[in-house]
Amino acid sequence: MCNDRDFIFFSRNIWIPEGARCCSGHLINNLLSKEAVDQIKPFSIRYQELSSSDVQLLLNKAQTLFENGKKRFSFDDPRDLNDDEYCLLTSLSRDNFNDFVQIVSSSTIRPSCNRSIRTAVGIYLCKLRLGISNRLLACMFQIADKRTVSRIINSARQAIVKSFVSDNLGFGHVTREDVIGHHTTTIARELMCGGDSTDTAIIIIDGTYLYIQKSRNNEFQRKTFNLYKKRSLLKPMMIVTTTGYIVACIGPFLSDFNNNDAAIMKDILLRNTDHILSWLKE
Repeated sequence: MCNDRDFIFFSRNIWIPEGARCCSGHLINNLLSKEAVDQIKPFSIRYQELSSSDVQLLLNKAQTLFENGKKRFSFDDPRDLNDDEYCLLTSLSRDNFNDFVQIVSSSTIRPSCNRSIRTAVGIYLCKLRLGISNRLLACMFQIADKRTVSRIINSARQAIVKSFVSDNLGFGHVTREDVIGHHTTTIARELMCGGDSTDTAIIIIDGTYLYIQKSRNNEFQRKTFNLYKKRSLLKPMMIVTTTGYIVACIGPFLSDFNNNDAAIMKDILLRNTDHILSWLKE
């Protein structure tokens, strides 16, 4: 509540006494929501004597708020961006973003002098969502340079892999029975099993494209140039159910003429990647 008191004092010229309380329904991540702040109205005028240390503390807080206000985008204050802006930048709603940050915070990632955990996750999601350069991300979020942005993205990626990916992607996160019972359409069961089988898992395996920039490494450039698309790309192999539920993503693989979908699928089965054979035989 201390941060809210300072914010309301400097933005609305309303002083909230220390120890004031509010209902939990007005809070987002222990901060007052924008709607709750807009509803606060002054009801009296009072005079307060401040010591020199109190004045110095207020000046320091005012400077911090001023510096944060100069940022073009900020994920640190949940009130700074609305739902549409969160969706535009990260493809997640504000509530989903807050839940995602809470999950990632349980990993080894820690805040640093360059960014908070929320900012690190936000920058990583912006990179995935928009595909813009690190230089532009540094400009958007007031980061020192593109190398710092690269380190931030790497830290966020490692944290997400440890705390989120293993529970939501791969053959270990969903059982064969769940796929059969909850992620198989009736028409797929009719077409593939005659509608009678209740112990057959039906999955769809197909390669998709991740377009990349032309590499300066000549050998890697030849292996990632796709003759069909006439562009450099990588090919992740997606394993999904008939309802569209993503079971696993294997790869990415190189995209030269040796790596068509059939060759990639043969390699996955021969290597038993992600224990796919064990999952299919359960």
